[in-house]
Amino acid sequence: MELHYLKIFHTVAKYTSFKKASEVLCVSQPALSIQIKKLESQAGLKLFNKIGNRIVLSEDGEMLYRYTQKIFAIVEELENHVQNLGNEIAGTINLGASNTPGVYILPKVIGEMKKRYPGVTVNLHVADTSEIANLIENGTLDVAVNGGNGNYNSNIFTEKLFNDRLVIVASPENPLAAKDSLDIQELSDTAFVVHSTTSQLYTYYKKFIEAYGLTENIGMHFGSIDAIKYAIYADLGVSILPFYAVKSEIEKGMLTELRINCDKLEYPYSLIYNKNKHLSITNRKFIEILKEVL
Repeated sequence: MELHYLKIFHTVAKYTSFKKASEVLCVSQPALSIQIKKLESQAGLKLFNKIGNRIVLSEDGEMLYRYTQKIFAIVEELENHVQNLGNEIAGTINLGASNTPGVYILPKVIGEMKKRYPGVTVNLHVADTSEIANLIENGTLDVAVNGGNGNYNSNIFTEKLFNDRLVIVASPENPLAAKDSLDIQELSDTAFVVHSTTSQLYTYYKKFIEAYGLTENIGMHFGSIDAIKYAIYADLGVSILPFYAVKSEIEKGMLTELRINCDKLEYPYSLIYNKNKHLSITNRKFIEILKEVL
């Protein structure tokens, strides 16, 4: 027996009226009568008796109605459950980020999300911008925050969240740190500690030295910002880093921001996700809180 026919029978039996069932189901009375006859033919049962202008359930109809009451109670329960699932802020967010937002910005956002919605689990994957973009593209990650101006596949949605600024930092022991103002050319003989060549920070370092005609002078490469900062503490060179990544160390006097006469260096952070991947209500709520906190 088809569920469609059972639904029609259930509605007619519930109201014991073809007219009322017709209004509820938005189906004409003649069409209802035809489909009830098809159900009777399929089941080999007589479901209704006509008494005057009224219809009443036959004995077989009473039996079938008891079953359809159970069937459609379960269907209603399922529909309510699915609807509640769709509105529930819970489950897992597979979140990605490049180094700076992953280490220095997103933990605060994740903390706010967990405070409001304790049932949410956040898996954070931190890597360079190109790896994060690939993981968004192949659907491994739900949403991500990347630093810099990456070139993304057309399937990836991007939205700039805000601009950080890039600062050139040195150890307080470095002679350059004592100067109130520096000319760009005073960096000519200074070694730079830079991020890995696949990172956006390395790209910005290259743009900086090319813009001001400086000769490339890389003292060492590191794969993490923390490693770069430790190298700067040890006075092994200077580095160009996002302010968010070094704000605490500058305030504590562990690093010094060099005061250089040059144009302001901006470093954007962008929200990215795959346009073709469904964003759950939990992911959408995370994006809402991300923007609120930032």
